[in-house]
Amino acid sequence: MNKPNFSDKKALLIEDMAEARIMQKKMLNDFGFKSIEIAMKAESAIELLRSHSYDVILSDYNLGNGKDGQQLLEEVRHSHLIPNTSTYLMVTAETSTEMVMGAIEYAPDGYITKPFSQAMLERRLLKLMENKELLIKVNKALDANDYDTAIQEAKVVANKHPALQSRCQRIIGDALISLERYQEALDVFVESRKDSKMPWAVFGEAKCHYFLNNIDKAEAKFRQLTLDNKFFVSAYDWLAKTLVKKGELDSAQAVLVDAVSRSPKNLMRQIELGKLSLEVNDNLMAEMSFRRAVFLAKHSCFNEAEVYLQHMASIVALAREGEIPTRQVDNFQTTLSKVHQNFFNSPEVRSEAYLLEMELYSALGDKKTMNQIEEVLNHDIESGQAAPLSATSKRRIDQIKSLK
Repeated sequence: MNKPNFSDKKALLIEDMAEARIMQKKMLNDFGFKSIEIAMKAESAIELLRSHSYDVILSDYNLGNGKDGQQLLEEVRHSHLIPNTSTYLMVTAETSTEMVMGAIEYAPDGYITKPFSQAMLERRLLKLMENKELLIKVNKALDANDYDTAIQEAKVVANKHPALQSRCQRIIGDALISLERYQEALDVFVESRKDSKMPWAVFGEAKCHYFLNNIDKAEAKFRQLTLDNKFFVSAYDWLAKTLVKKGELDSAQAVLVDAVSRSPKNLMRQIELGKLSLEVNDNLMAEMSFRRAVFLAKHSCFNEAEVYLQHMASIVALAREGEIPTRQVDNFQTTLSKVHQNFFNSPEVRSEAYLLEMELYSALGDKKTMNQIEEVLNHDIESGQAAPLSATSKRRIDQIKSLK
């Protein structure tokens, strides 16, 4: 097809280093881009994406203090700030597995490693944008959540452009899953797997079996993926979900431990591992997972009080097992201070934080501090700063006092 006319395309360049910014902007100018906006931080990029649409987003992975490129991509995907019609290219000087896996999990259209030549960047953009142009009707339908139209348009593209047939089959299968037409989706993925051994076809097939309640088949397919493609980390998540559905919680936890070791920067996976670890009474693993989640949450769009409270609860669980090192008490206080800074204006969060503090000091045998915290809690409830205690919370306090 004809080379895209970059002169009518809008680009957003996200780069914190001045020298790289100047060089990459010059490259885009040389390609023909006339409209190029600059963001030096993830936060300013998000503001631009809220009010403007771009044909091309070229984002560095390392963006100095604050959100990194992965956390930026996580937020814009979660907030639907980037349409499927846009091309998102991640730029990085790193090649570590942690970085690559973290970036890929949030599905940029591609990534390019520094240093790169102007010709290399142009080739990469041309290929990505040519495919976007061919899939324009499909992607517009997906942006509108019109999955039926997306399926029909994908079939048209697959017939006209055989090189895109595999991608179109994947889009069709995923759209059918979104429409909860699981048996039709399964047929698509099974047929796709006859022509290609691509992991996405096995993954789609496994998810369909899960939704159709063919749990043993789903488990077998997900396990196959984890064995054949050790860095297809989403397969680990779904394998864990499948094992939880079977009631095999210890096995599910082991799978998530493996997944986290392969891609540790996924906040939601750390949270799931923490929750599951609490369920199987592996409180040390729960504390480690939630501590990591607290660290990741700082610059995440999923920065919610519950992450911090769960970390505190895991330390309480450890203290109830027996004597804990001073560093764990310090970890509790560090997370508590973050709750004070960021979430203490919520009466519900305030009450829960006080309760967890009381439970910790009860487990530590420090009744004096526990009683002082209860006094503050009661004062804040009377003043309306803390939420009144629910029946469950009252039972927790009764249990604490019964241990005196």
